Amino acid sequence: MGSLSIQLRESAESTLQRIDELAKNHGIEIQHDGQSGEFSHMGVSGTFTIKGDVVEVEFTKPALLPQALIDEQIRKVFGGL
Repeated sequence: MGSLSIQLRESAESTLQRIDELAKNHGIEIQHDGQSGEFSHMGVSGTFTIKGDVVEVEFTKPALLPQALIDEQIRKVFGGL
């Protein structure tokens, strides 16, 4: 299991709108209530909670995928990099 704290680069609402669009275009399963939710894609699954301008993400991944790769991709999705 991994976890990340990511500083949002935009409002929580804008971040979630962007993530919803990414999910739709790339087959990412995501459900949220505007403040917290769940996601899964290609064997990686997790939960997230937005607290102010920080999102806390906890996730599990397949053993063969490098941790650094997953961290980078999650930062791109939630941080808007």
